[in-house]
Amino acid sequence: MAGSLDGSYDIGGQSDDSYLFEKLRVEPIYDAFRCPLTKQVMRDPVALENGRTFEREAIEKWFRECRESGRKPICPLTLSELRSMELNPSVGLRNTIEEWNARNEAAQLDMAHKSLSLGSQETETDILQALKFVQHLCQKKGSSKHVIRNAELTPMVVHMLKNSSRRVRCKALETLQIVVEEDFDIKEMMAEGDTVRTIVKLLSQEQSEEREEAVSLLYELSKSEILCEKIGSINGAILILVGMASSKSENLVTVEKAYKTLDNLAKCENNVRQIAENGRLQPLLKLLLEGSPETKLSMAALLGELVLNNDVKVFVAQTAGSSLINLMKTNNMPSRESSLKALNQISSDEESAKVLIEAGILVPPCQ
Repeated sequence: MAGSLDGSYDIGGQSDDSYLFEKLRVEPIYDAFRCPLTKQVMRDPVALENGRTFEREAIEKWFRECRESGRKPICPLTLSELRSMELNPSVGLRNTIEEWNARNEAAQLDMAHKSLSLGSQETETDILQALKFVQHLCQKKGSSKHVIRNAELTPMVVHMLKNSSRRVRCKALETLQIVVEEDFDIKEMMAEGDTVRTIVKLLSQEQSEEREEAVSLLYELSKSEILCEKIGSINGAILILVGMASSKSENLVTVEKAYKTLDNLAKCENNVRQIAENGRLQPLLKLLLEGSPETKLSMAALLGELVLNNDVKVFVAQTAGSSLINLMKTNNMPSRESSLKALNQISSDEESAKVLIEAGILVPPCQ
């Protein structure tokens, strides 16, 4: 969601903007603040030689178009020819606009805080407006997330995940994605309490939009090692994510985010076991092929304990057969025992045994 130039934020239409200004009693937009070309509040106002003021980017584009069309530069308002295209910064006007923006933002922050603190006592519209404002603050440059932390808005947004309104829950999930993005301190705060458990529960909602927002938030959180462990510790979380990643009925965004979340979770070895037990062997096989000697031993032992269907045995034989043989050739007895158990497991099917024999990994039985 992009912030608008008028000191407020885009909430879906002019009627919503009008509602917000009336609700917050913010100052109106003064005509002197608007660029005559863009009709938007100026961020970098500059004056021409005749004293007319415009947004720098807009008037530069105007002059460029004059040159490209072979016309002499003229003032867009008076249409009079200009002797110079020099632009003089309107420092005083810029400072006034920035102060006006700051007053509006302070009023909006106060209102957002009140709306989110009251929670169920506020209307759905009020809460959605507040969540949109939190998004707007986070997407601004500078120390806006510091403002969010100081105002203690994050716990209030988290609380909205339990709201009875699906629209509010979806908007809260979307807002938290923006709040935690590239902010490991806030991510670690999300590991406290039952926040992650609540998000995991939302993965099972009937509405696809809510599931998509929930898995997108989990993906963002899973970029933190602490959160990887936390997500993996929630009963059923990995099972649901594996199901979503292999689903034919979910939308592509949801499937992709579930897949990427599992990839991140697999950085924690305890999660690899759960992921494998729930039918997704790729992380286990990757560690078996590329991990440290200790990790390879652990993965081989796990592979020997899993119950695999015959198609999977063929895939494992093709992927990891050579790695298991290499483990058997070591002088480490636990490694040899684990790899032998895994090979016995995957060679118990005729097709997978054939793969191992053709690759020269196993010797065919004597006729």
